[in-house]
Amino acid sequence: MVEQPSYRVERINELIRRELVMLLRQETKDPRLQVVRITDVLASRDLSSAKVFYTVPEEQKDMVVALLKKASGFFRSRLSKTLDLRHTPELKFIYDSAPNTGARIDDLLAKL
Repeated sequence: MVEQPSYRVERINELIRRELVMLLRQETKDPRLQVVRITDVLASRDLSSAKVFYTVPEEQKDMVVALLKKASGFFRSRLSKTLDLRHTPELKFIYDSAPNTGARIDDLLAKL
């Protein structure tokens, strides 16, 4: 049985997502990270960790995986300064293939 996240965890998920989007746009110096789109954030119930789902163009996937892994400490430290949480969750970036799959299906349907 999958447990529904609490209202507080849902709010924190959205706060983390918004802050990460802002950090990627304004404070990331590496232009290769400008193509990253945060699709969702799922924090654990105890807020010790958070899965950050993102999407990028397929050809840049491998490069961005390494960059996000390297920059996760930067993002976590920035989040700790802006969010009013006792503990800032550890961030785990996970590639979200659903948007790319949807676009591919749309292209196939358009060709019919």
